[in-house]
Amino acid sequence: MTRKLVVRRAELKDEPFIKEMLQQAAQWLQTKGSKQWSGILKGEDRHNTSEAIKRGEVFIGRIDDQLAGMFVLWNHQSEWDEEFWGKDSSDAYVYLHRLTVQRSFSGQGISKQLLSEAKLYAKKKKNSAIRLDCIADNAYLNKLYQDIGFTYVGKKIDRIADGEKKDFHLYQCDLDSFN
Repeated sequence: MTRKLVVRRAELKDEPFIKEMLQQAAQWLQTKGSKQWSGILKGEDRHNTSEAIKRGEVFIGRIDDQLAGMFVLWNHQSEWDEEFWGKDSSDAYVYLHRLTVQRSFSGQGISKQLLSEAKLYAKKKKNSAIRLDCIADNAYLNKLYQDIGFTYVGKKIDRIADGEKKDFHLYQCDLDSFN
């Protein structure tokens, strides 16, 4: 029997659980040899989670009252987004960050469900597209985004992230054809 993922906007009371999940994800990434999100392990919060929660940009997914995953969908560009996409002050795009699934829920399609919910939310808000960046050498994530309808639109080379020089792929999901 498939358990239902329920997605809602995060509230400030959810912040400790969100931060714990992000720390666990960063620790897991380190076991895979990646420094991605290593700032989280040092207590850095470059995405200012508290403020993003207050703005209604953090979403959590629960299964049977257990936190299963999350994502951040910014209504504005960060400096990082501006560097990758060019400055855009329109309301046409939202920017996806911090897609995360609890390790105990990995392999259950939670990422795809969270991305589908992000699309529904952005479409309801009348955004034209969702944009994101992904480390170029992460084959799993690149395939995930492509499988769920994101289109590869470019590459940024030799960007510094978490103390490492990396290449990033840019993806966009146009919402006009999304039901």
